[in-house]
Amino acid sequence: MQDADYIPDASVAVPQMPEIGNGSSGGSMLPPNVDSIIIKNHFPVARIKRIMQADDDVGKVAQVTPVVVSKALELFMISLVTKAAAEAKQRNSKRVGAIHLKQAITKNEQFDFLNDIVSKVADAPEKSESDAMDEGKKKKAPRGKRKKTDDDDDF
Repeated sequence: MQDADYIPDASVAVPQMPEIGNGSSGGSMLPPNVDSIIIKNHFPVARIKRIMQADDDVGKVAQVTPVVVSKALELFMISLVTKAAAEAKQRNSKRVGAIHLKQAITKNEQFDFLNDIVSKVADAPEKSESDAMDEGKKKKAPRGKRKKTDDDDDF
């Protein structure tokens, strides 16, 4: 078992994955402009190896395997989050929420294996006519100082 700071030997060459394209050819499952996405955080290779070896059926794991699984997880997350962000943008939302992830998963066959997980998330409310008219207006909660009454005692 390796420690948490495990880094594969630099002397071992990691095979490069073939170029799939970025969606312009139509055969790729990756969203367009994947090359322009900068990944700041990576999945920890040592933890992936530890999870793989926790299974009794898995024997020895090749050194390159957790690295490839880490890269596959990165590409999967890019695809899922990009499609959820597109759903949020379509609904004029500034934040990506569970509802947007659910919509991205249900609309794409690629994510069918996640349907059981997102079935627990409430469906997005449908836009009503009043929402459509008030879309451009922001509602603000009334702000004001609460007046102190005789009933309010400071302890």
